Amino acid sequence: MRGKKYIVVLGLCLLTVLLIAGCGQDEKQEVQQSTVNSVSVNHFMTEKDIVQQANESAHAHFFREMVALGPEGVKAAHYSDNCIGCHSAVKMFDDPSAVLNDFFPGGKYAGQLEGISCRVCHVLETEEGIALRKEGWAVCGDCHTAQGRPKLGSAVHHPQNEMIRGFGVGEIPDIPSYKCFNMIDFSCYDCHLTNAVKHDYMVPGVTVTDDGVTQMDYKKFEEVLKQERCIGCHQIVEDTVQSVKTKQEYISKKLEELMPLYEEWGEKTGAMDPNDPRVKTFGEATTYLTYVDADASKGAHNYELAKALLEKAEEKFNELQ
Repeated sequence: MRGKKYIVVLGLCLLTVLLIAGCGQDEKQEVQQSTVNSVSVNHFMTEKDIVQQANESAHAHFFREMVALGPEGVKAAHYSDNCIGCHSAVKMFDDPSAVLNDFFPGGKYAGQLEGISCRVCHVLETEEGIALRKEGWAVCGDCHTAQGRPKLGSAVHHPQNEMIRGFGVGEIPDIPSYKCFNMIDFSCYDCHLTNAVKHDYMVPGVTVTDDGVTQMDYKKFEEVLKQERCIGCHQIVEDTVQSVKTKQEYISKKLEELMPLYEEWGEKTGAMDPNDPRVKTFGEATTYLTYVDADASKGAHNYELAKALLEKAEEKFNELQ
């Protein structure tokens, strides 16, 4: 096992060296002399290599943190055996029958806390070297998914795939994102991995605070749009950034307005007769609101759908007043 891990890490480190080194000085000079206002791939590398970035990411840490809670903590946090189908490499590849209890002290996999590691997304031994296991939106979307169209009346969890694809729910029709169906050869990793060299999975400019609040530095985001791959469509970068900022500010404001109502009515309906029509109305408002909140992009994935969902959530909360 150690030998295989050593080979994997060595291979990834060599790949990193090649990415940093580029394809030669002539090509480097060509990029510098280009009249296109583009940013080189290396611009988005930090002092940390790909392996370090991935190992320090939330993707890698989450499974360890989940198991560290212990059985009662996991139960209180509503984690289940289903969760580890995307968070444990052992569950995904070595033993599909594994359950959470197997990873707690005394379990058959106690101490094996490999979360989303390199092998989860990559096939590591191919003729071409290292390759993605899946293609297109499925690379990320097969795990970042609500497992299909959200169910009206229930809270929604990690629906990035559904948001991008524009799955409607309840009174909201399908509103596909242009990113998914109109942008050829484009997928999640074009922004989140930035030409495969940024493996902390955060879009440049996006940070998450200790309390889980997402923040955006639009100046840094502007830099990623100056890549040649992006600027072909986003020719006036400043206008694109301003558009994204305006949309995200609108969605953020709506979420801030509606969250207190969600918490207030969550407590109220919890004490009501389940047959009270207000319970049903609150359940519908919950679906519309959490669909957007759990997506976490503040409209960047699909502004039109996010806007429609929050407007419907607001309508439902008004019915409760």
